[in-house]
Amino acid sequence: IAQIPTDGVPLFLFYLAGTTVWGFFSSCLTSTSNIFVGNAGIFGKVYFPRMTVPISLVISGLIRFLIQFCVFLIFYVIILYSGANLKIHSTIFYLPLLIVQIAALGLAVGLIVSSLVTKYRDLTILVSFATQLWMYASPVIYPVTQVPEKYRGLYMMNPVVSMLEWFKYSFFGVG
Repeated sequence: IAQIPTDGVPLFLFYLAGTTVWGFFSSCLTSTSNIFVGNAGIFGKVYFPRMTVPISLVISGLIRFLIQFCVFLIFYVIILYSGANLKIHSTIFYLPLLIVQIAALGLAVGLIVSSLVTKYRDLTILVSFATQLWMYASPVIYPVTQVPEKYRGLYMMNPVVSMLEWFKYSFFGVG
């Protein structure tokens, strides 16, 4: 409907790649952003390493990501064999490093927000809204080439941009 170009990548695959990576990042961020307030009773009764709970949430998000990633791969192979011009780049071998980087960024931002939520409880509402805005400020549904050249340096300061572009470049050869 919006007629947004995808740099020659089939629309469905372009959007599926962006939403798969973004979904993993946003689930890591939102699940850890309320961890200290939501589990205050557990943290106050028994001593254990506090990072185990947020890391367990990120690992469960990783399992959901792997399922979504398998769906992405199935459609990738189907569209590849239907004659689409897709080029797998050698950066695909660094995909595990990219997944760790996405999880670490989501965990880090979520923990910063979680520490603020312990004092300012209404911040959780703002976080869900800000996460949606952050998605539109990232190349999930549009390529970086659509950002004007004079703003691209500022745009690239968004840490999610490089991760999304790396993922798309690995599978599509553009980005």
